[in-house]
Amino acid sequence: MIKSKIKYVEKSTFKECLEENSFNNVEISDNSDNEILIEDIEFNECKFINIDFSNVKLNRVDLIDCIFINCDLSNIVFDFRTILRVEFNDSKLIGTSFINSSIRDLNVNNSIFRYANFSGSKIDKLRILNSSFNDTRFVDNELKKIELDNVDFSGSEFSNTSLNNIDFSKSNISNIAIDNNSIRGMIINEFDSKHLIHMLGVKIK
Repeated sequence: MIKSKIKYVEKSTFKECLEENSFNNVEISDNSDNEILIEDIEFNECKFINIDFSNVKLNRVDLIDCIFINCDLSNIVFDFRTILRVEFNDSKLIGTSFINSSIRDLNVNNSIFRYANFSGSKIDKLRILNSSFNDTRFVDNELKKIELDNVDFSGSEFSNTSLNNIDFSKSNISNIAIDNNSIRGMIINEFDSKHLIHMLGVKIK
């Protein structure tokens, strides 16, 4: 698990935060029994532990200095939002959407992002360890300072997204869909080079 510098001082519940219309500097570890809607708000210095967000509908919510541990945020929409200094540890984000979002200082560890969509997002300082990003879309992205270690990108799409100097050598990129502009300058291992070389129009005899 990634060690965080964020401090938390108060344990709370979704109900209490909604009553105060504030999600600031709190730790929440109790799931909501009833379906609730949280919208037009910022989660700031929040820590969520063992939360299943299937009953928590997030609409136009920004994430600032937040940590999610063993949480399920599958199918939540973070389109056009700000994701700043956020950690996802041992969490599930299947089908989660980050279209046209501003993402900076995102740490992902031992988490599942299958079918996630990052199209149009600007991503600066992304660290992914021991996680699954298979069948995920990266289209029209601006990527800076990306660190990858044991990440499964199999079946994912990279289009109009420069992967120059991004090191995929310790990750699985089998069966990815990628265009010629995106592939330029990406760092891969010898095994993967045999699978990608046909994209450059080269034939092996």
